[in-house]
Amino acid sequence: MNSASALPLQPSACRLACCVWEFTLRCNLNCMHCGSSAGSARAGELSTEEALKLCDDLKKAGCLGVALMGGEPFLRGDFFEVASCVRELGMELSVITNGTVQSGEIFENLKKLKPRAVAVSIDASTAALHDKIRGVPGAFDKSQAFIDRCLREGLPVSVITAVHKFNLKDLAAIRNSLKGRKIAWQVQTVGGEGRRFPKEMLLDEEEFYSVGVFIEASRRTHSSEELPLIGAHDLGYNSGVLKNISLYEKWEGCQAGVSVLGIRSNGDALGCLALNDDRFIEGNVRRKSVLQLWNGPAAFSYTRNFNGAQAGENCSSCAHVAACKGGCNEMSLMKTGVMHNDPYCFYRLEHKLFAEKLQNPFKRLWFRLNGLAHAGGGAFEKLGRIFGANRGLHETKHRLRL
Repeated sequence: MNSASALPLQPSACRLACCVWEFTLRCNLNCMHCGSSAGSARAGELSTEEALKLCDDLKKAGCLGVALMGGEPFLRGDFFEVASCVRELGMELSVITNGTVQSGEIFENLKKLKPRAVAVSIDASTAALHDKIRGVPGAFDKSQAFIDRCLREGLPVSVITAVHKFNLKDLAAIRNSLKGRKIAWQVQTVGGEGRRFPKEMLLDEEEFYSVGVFIEASRRTHSSEELPLIGAHDLGYNSGVLKNISLYEKWEGCQAGVSVLGIRSNGDALGCLALNDDRFIEGNVRRKSVLQLWNGPAAFSYTRNFNGAQAGENCSSCAHVAACKGGCNEMSLMKTGVMHNDPYCFYRLEHKLFAEKLQNPFKRLWFRLNGLAHAGGGAFEKLGRIFGANRGLHETKHRLRL
């Protein structure tokens, strides 16, 4: 057992950098991978008055930025009233949308708000696959039109792609459709929280690692001006090979309750909305202010009070455990049922899948310089096939279901 541990974080040391706010659970799409299983409004969603009060509370708690998401946030008629309040209070604003709800008024109001980002969910390079994933015909064309209009209006556009077995082989085509358009691209993997997604379509270990390979290779062969690309919080830590995946040079552990707060549309507060489990509700903003919730002496204990003894069997003996804190807790819970036990850590996967390949430093350097995607032999050959055109139809036809 590795006894390494970090000192508990005091509330005063936890700066609320971003609140991710599920503005409504109502949605006009039926996405198979939606972790919230969005569709109808959540029971007891905050009123406009309560939402405006929440904005004030976030500011008093020192919050630096707010990301409004859904469901589909534009389906609430008071979206711009609340979004304007966020900006008037001096907080940054990000909007996460499926891009299918649009009007001239939406774009004009977005321009006035000067958002940090307008992020649109795109899961495939073609309408057939994207619409299959999103559950509504015509979604792809509407989302692409939304992106085009944002670009014409000079809005900062991002695309978020959630990867699973259905769309893994389409990543290169999505990349080609985005590069050179001044669109920031975030790639993340699908979790198992939602009710609609077939769990057998989640990425296996090799496929998961291949997403890291893809991001590394893409960032090595495309400048940040041509293709600003990052992997999300769930993608890879402490790799000995992949060094160019995320915005940050080193993973510093799950940020739920450390720098990030999640608010459900009914006011429930969690460290991260990806931890979509009522066990992790810290309270409700109707009954306690954000300042009280954030500064509670026992708040977010699973991240703030982490020590090495809490790590699961996948992480307890790891040399990185004190800093990494067991990886992504969403991934850990989904795959193992406990926190601080992420089995999809790149460090762990490399030792499990590729240990023999990585023992030779010259071979390791060769893999890195060539982006890894086309390296031959053993497990790396399999990784190349994940993105190659030669992958047999028998391997994928049961997954796509088109």
